[in-house]
Order: sequence, then structure tokens, then C-alpha cells
Amino acid sequence: MLQTLRQWRDAQARTEGVETFRVFPNAVLEALVGAMPGNKEEMMAIKGIKDAKFRKYGTALLGIIKENMSGNQSSPRESLKKDVRFKTLDFGENAKTKEISKESDLKSKIENQESSTLSVSQFLDGLNTELSGMASRVEGEVSSVDERERVVYFTIKDSKDESTLSCLIFRYQYDISGVKITIGDKIIIEGVPEIYKPNGRLSLKVGVIELSGVGALQKAYEALRLKFEQEGLFAPERKRFLPEFPERIALITSEQGAAIGDFTMNLGAQGFKVKFYPTSVEGKKAVFEIMKAIKYFNKQPEKYDVLVIVRGGGSLESLQAFNNEALVREVAGSLIPTLLGVGHEKDITLAALVSDRMVSTPTATAKELRMHFDEARQSVRHFETQLPALFREVLSDVRNVLGTDSEILLAHLHSFRELVVTLRQDLMERLFLIQSAIERKIESLRQGRKSLNNGFSALFKRVEEHIKHSSERLEQYDPVCVLRLGYSLIRKGTQVIKNSGDVKIGDILSLQLSKGKVNAKVEEIFE
Repeated sequence: MLQTLRQWRDAQARTEGVETFRVFPNAVLEALVGAMPGNKEEMMAIKGIKDAKFRKYGTALLGIIKENMSGNQSSPRESLKKDVRFKTLDFGENAKTKEISKESDLKSKIENQESSTLSVSQFLDGLNTELSGMASRVEGEVSSVDERERVVYFTIKDSKDESTLSCLIFRYQYDISGVKITIGDKIIIEGVPEIYKPNGRLSLKVGVIELSGVGALQKAYEALRLKFEQEGLFAPERKRFLPEFPERIALITSEQGAAIGDFTMNLGAQGFKVKFYPTSVEGKKAVFEIMKAIKYFNKQPEKYDVLVIVRGGGSLESLQAFNNEALVREVAGSLIPTLLGVGHEKDITLAALVSDRMVSTPTATAKELRMHFDEARQSVRHFETQLPALFREVLSDVRNVLGTDSEILLAHLHSFRELVVTLRQDLMERLFLIQSAIERKIESLRQGRKSLNNGFSALFKRVEEHIKHSSERLEQYDPVCVLRLGYSLIRKGTQVIKNSGDVKIGDILSLQLSKGKVNAKVEEIFE
């Protein structure tokens, strides 16, 4: 039941082009499974479901819960398809019954509103709320295309009766879909009907575009393959080697189906640390989910040794997600080395061609990861049996070598001993000679020290007498002594005056006396 609700929520989110939690978070889905509401009141009692949410999704949720409670054993995917048909392609008696039911509900609403009148805007808002739950998958032929910067507008028609449907898709969703539509193309689209309020025009707000027909898919495949080949995305030199002994694996595949079972069963008990990100692996919705998973793992590429994507074989239509340009470029740009095991040997997808390593099946992928571990284990087993015999052989050789080498070593040791005795005697003689030479040098140093002391004393005495004589002469020529006799030293600034020509009338002169200084002004000059 929970799985069915999650698949319905994921499909609704892709159709609306929003994150899954904006439809319903996991906690609300779990509460629905726990409560299993059967009517509006019971559902509104669940935290997270208010009137707007019920108007938008209540009918679909009650239908899924009712089908589950009635014991229907159909798969979640079949339940989802039935729910879509119920909302989009229900004709005949069942439709009449539902119309009667809707008329009764409408009368009830009108009575509850006490005949209140809605504005045009309110009425259109109400219609869009009801239409938002009518997700549809429609096939038709493109009759017009208008590509703009943010939105692509196009029209599809029914080839039988020329009925037309106006459609629009946001540019980023159009680019990720990887389909370049032109007039005349047969396509399959998924979207939600919506009325544009300014002009009241009904359009299908598209989230996914797929080509219809094997021929168109094959043609698109070949064109895209040629484009990537010219860009060098298939070149061997751009591919990285996978780690020889990978331990941390980032795994992307569906949590349902045989692929994950084949992969995990053949991976074996090698001590791998597998981080699993479940996604769809078929249809255009798989493109968004797998790209999101690759981006998630590449946020911390250092935490993983290899990025693995696996799924079983299938037709070109079922594998077209792995031939989508946006997804192929995401694989090529992965910071983590990539290993793809998609399909069987005849199934060669573009995503596998740009990966660093491509194998044919999920089983082959697991064997590729464990290959070096198996080889190492086989080598260990081989050496377990071979090492004892090899050890005995090496030990015998070593014993023989040691026996021969020991005899040679003993002979060398005898020669060495004789050499040591000779060297010892020679060393003793040389030590005696060195000792005699040292004693002679010590005596010579004593005599030299005595002569040095005597010479230094005589030199010191001569220097002392010379200094005394020089001191007496300095005192004799000391200017202070002259000043004491009554002379003075006359300066003009820093200049010493030696004749009358060095001054002029009015100059201030400094006279240095034996005691103190006097400043004088020149009033008269005599030659």
C-alpha cells in the first residue's frame, strides 16, 4: 500500500514539475496507510492534509485506498494506471454514474454556499484545483511548435478526427526530455490540464515528452550517437580505470524487478559497502530520477570508489531513458568512475557507451566488481598448497649454501685473527713512539712558555715608559695650561680666530678663559 502511494506521489510530482515532498511528505503517506481513511472527514483528520490538499488529491487517494482495501491484487503500477484512466479516459455507463455523483456533489456545494456567487477568477481557480488531479498520458501528432526562451508551446492532434490539444512545457523540462519535436512527429506526453486565466484557454501542462514508435526512436538514437561520437565522448582515452579492489559502491537501480536481485546475489560476500539509491529505470520519468541520483552521489565523490547503474534487458522503448542526452551527459560528467550494466549483449545504450566501463547485464556487473577479489582468493588458495613444498626446497638450498659459506668464513676468520695479532704489535710500537714525541713536545712548550713570559714582561715595561713620556709631553702642550697663564681662546661660532681679518665690526665673539667663557662684541679692528 505504501509503495503504491509513493509511486502515485512520484508520478504526480513529475507531472506538476515539483519536488515530491510538495505533493505529500513520507510522514503523511505513512499516516494514510496507518489510518486507511474511507471518506473526507477521516482523511482531513490526518495531520498534513487540509481542504486544499483534499480538493486536489482526495479523490485519487480515496480510490487507491478503496482498491487496496477491497483485496485487489493488481500491482502498484497497474493501480496507478487505473487511477489515471479513471480521471482521464472514463466513458460509458461508469462515466454517467460519476457525472450523476458529481452533479449531486455540486448541488450539495451550492446549497452549502447558500447560493453564493463566485468571481470568474475564483471559478477558474476552483476548476484548476480540480483539474490538477487529472494527470494524463496522451499520444498525438505535433501540428505546431513555438519554442521560446522559458516555455515551449505546441499543439498535438488526433490523426483520426483532427481533434487538437494545446500544450506547453517549461524549457528546462523540454531540454531534459531530450526530444526535439517538429511538426509531424508522433509523440507521447504526460501532463496536467490547466486553464490560463487571462484568456480562459485550456492547455495541457506537460512534464514529459517521448517519441512514439520504434522507427523514430531508432532514428533519434543514431543521430545522438553520431553527435556524441563527434564530440569524443566515446573515446577510449577519456575513460578512467575502475579501482582494482573497489569497496565503496554507489548503486542506482530500481528496488523492484530482477536486476537488483541478480546484482546483489552475484556480488557475494566481499565486504562491499553499497549505498543504494532507488530510482525508476524505464520511461522518461527515469531520466529525472537517475540524474538526481547521480547528482546526489557526486556531491561527495570521495566517499565512493565506483558508481554503478544496472537494469535488465528490454526493447528500445523501455531503454530510451538511457539514450536521453541529458542523462548521457550526466553519466559522462560523473566525478566517480562509472560502471553500467544495462540490458543484455544486444542492448547498447548511449549511457553505457560513455561510461568508464560497460558490461552486458546486472550479473556481469557484479562479477566485474568481484573479479579481482576472486582472482586474489584463487591466488591465495594456490599458494596455500604450493608454499610448503616451495619452502622445503628453498630451505634445502639455504642449508647447502650455509654449509659452504661457513667453511669459507672459518678460513677467513683464521686469517683475520693472524692479521689482528700483527696489527696489535705494530700498534703498540707506534703508540710508544707517539708517547716519546708527545713528551718532547711538552718539554719544548714549557721552555717556550718561560721565554714568552720573560719577553712579555720586558715589552710591558718599555710600553709603560713610552706612555709616561707621551703623557708628559701632552701635558706640556695642553691648551688649558696656556690659558692659565692669562691667554684666551677666541671663537666666532665654531671657528677659532687667528687674525683680525677673520672678524668684522659687530661680530659676537666667544672668549674661553682659564675659568669660564665671555662673549664680546667687536667695535674696532686694528690691522
